[in-house]
Amino acid sequence: DKEIKRLTLLEIMDYINNTKNVFNDETFQHIIYMISCNLFRGLAPSSSAHVQYDPEEDEPNLEVSWPHLQYVYEFLLRFVVSNETDPKVVKKYIDQQFLVKLLDLFESEDPRERDYLKTILHRI
Repeated sequence: DKEIKRLTLLEIMDYINNTKNVFNDETFQHIIYMISCNLFRGLAPSSSAHVQYDPEEDEPNLEVSWPHLQYVYEFLLRFVVSNETDPKVVKKYIDQQFLVKLLDLFESEDPRERDYLKTILHRI
């Protein structure tokens, strides 16, 4: 099941890299839905319960689904930086609620996830 998702995401990435006009008003709703379904999830409990995670001191809990999530983050990044993406139209879909959920993901202990989030949010 996870392998099928991974292969599908790879196929989608290949398609958006090689096809013009993929990002348009018709596809935005579906793209944001796919990203939301895959990224917005309950995070693993902290490795040290009831203690705030400190990236300087604590070993991170690496996200077990990272191989899958990495493709979703990469897709979101390409969507955000694409020349085909009209910022005025995208604002309808990347709204305050979406951004708050993205910010909530900074609670992840996985530094790879936080790095992607920083990059994406800077581009938005």
